[in-house]
Amino acid sequence: MKVEEQFTVASAWTPLKAWLALATGMIAVLVLAAQLALSWRAAQAAPVFDAGPAGRLVSVQLVNGQVYYGTLLESRPGFVRLGEIYYTQAYTMPNGQPGNRVVNRQKTDWHGPEAQLIPVEKILMLEVVGPQSQLAKLIAQDKAANR
Repeated sequence: MKVEEQFTVASAWTPLKAWLALATGMIAVLVLAAQLALSWRAAQAAPVFDAGPAGRLVSVQLVNGQVYYGTLLESRPGFVRLGEIYYTQAYTMPNGQPGNRVVNRQKTDWHGPEAQLIPVEKILMLEVVGPQSQLAKLIAQDKAANR
């Protein structure tokens, strides 16, 4: 037996093979289209944290434990936007007691952010800060000191 006779050349596309390839390709396209449609629909139905009208002071706790305080600029599907952003920083007072101070991100962070977009999937909780709360008073003092 000759070496050439041991190997056969693959046959050309038969109608059955062509039909199977076409059907497989169409199924793949349909699956991708369905995935895109579901992703688009999920994005349109993203939750909105309704904290009331814009302009209110809110507290946003993230799933990683970080808490930001700021003026609610807008709340839309997929994100919340805050302005005048603050966070608290722990420190030790001169008498040795632990304390917290309110820190303004625009003044202390090197890039001075004017607003912060927070994706809703990163938010654990959003609350309106009471206007007479200790936090609201500290933020008002900080704002008055900078005018």
